[in-house]
Amino acid sequence: MKQFLCLFLIVIFSCEKDDICADTVQTTPRLVIEFYDLTAPDNVLAVAGLFARGLDSGNAEGVPINNEVVFTRSKISLPLKTDGSNETEFILFKNYDVVDGVESGNRDTIKITYNTENVYVSRACGYKTNFEILTFSITEDSDQWMRNSDIIIYNITNENEIHVKIFH
Repeated sequence: MKQFLCLFLIVIFSCEKDDICADTVQTTPRLVIEFYDLTAPDNVLAVAGLFARGLDSGNAEGVPINNEVVFTRSKISLPLKTDGSNETEFILFKNYDVVDGVESGNRDTIKITYNTENVYVSRACGYKTNFEILTFSITEDSDQWMRNSDIIIYNITNENEIHVKIFH
């Protein structure tokens, strides 16, 4: 029992404040998009059944986004790739549903190109990647629900602000 107590005390007192990355420390920020009414551009307009999926440019397959759920909402946060490709594509669904394994809903594709900058946060948290948006585009299709976009903040350094507005 004494050995266990000694080991426990050594572990407790050998840890420093900097050894644990606090939940309040922002790491790599996500892209935050807010949706607005096309006919009244100052009004936020929720999207019914909004759902997002990443798009793998190598083979055009959908890639799940961690913790992404179908929800009627006016804002969505999306993770950008940090693998050096400097571009990420997403499929955004309006009125998304799955019945008997078959997906339905109106899908539009967005593409973001950007530069990255790795920034040292701390010993415990390591590095985070900040982004500078170069382009944001919506792929045109015959049933397009997203009509226009406006980049509000080009430098993505935190996810507590809106970076892009989409009008629908």
